[in-house]
Amino acid sequence: TACAAPATLVPTAEPTLTPTPMPPTAAPSAADAVSKLHWFGTSAILYNGSQKIYFDPITLDGTLPPADIILITHAHTDHWSVADIKKVMGPHTRLIVSPSMSASLDAIKRQTGLVPAFDTTYHLKGTGGEGYIVTVDGLRIYHAGGTAAYPEMAQYKPDIAILPMYSTAGVMDMMKLIPAKVFVIEHNSYYAAQAVGTLAKKDFLADDQIVADLKDGPLP
Repeated sequence: TACAAPATLVPTAEPTLTPTPMPPTAAPSAADAVSKLHWFGTSAILYNGSQKIYFDPITLDGTLPPADIILITHAHTDHWSVADIKKVMGPHTRLIVSPSMSASLDAIKRQTGLVPAFDTTYHLKGTGGEGYIVTVDGLRIYHAGGTAAYPEMAQYKPDIAILPMYSTAGVMDMMKLIPAKVFVIEHNSYYAAQAVGTLAKKDFLADDQIVADLKDGPLP
């Protein structure tokens, strides 16, 4: 009996894989970032995000995470103390206190920038005061230091602006200049800050601009 002809093998087409589209990554929201901010009092602010950044550490209290960066805007003793720095200083903390510390600044120059801070009374121009613009977690955070409004503020374009309130008119002048989405008003009482926020919202803030509702005190 003759052998049957061998079966013809038909190659099977490779299955077509359709990639699953990834949803776009949402841009970080400045308003959402407010939950990562804590106000201890005066100008002492903690940004508690992927990096722990303390601005003007004074009267620090509560469960304090070790600092990645400490930034001190000027030498007035209501903006820093050795005791408070020691509470959050770790072996890898970067401490920036003045423009003369340029070697330390170089290490984080892609993240931190110095800008002027001065007024005509207690923080005179040329006395070493400074503000900081920090880029972290996709946000630009501007801590103004001890300052009054000056025209260059309009160029900084932060997402979050942390501003001192020496007078209602003074802080509102800064808010009018700075196109931030979130304003944190410090160096005054919680109630004064919220009163300014109410006035500003009525007079000139856009619908997508807010004044953060931060109460000063210990970190929970």
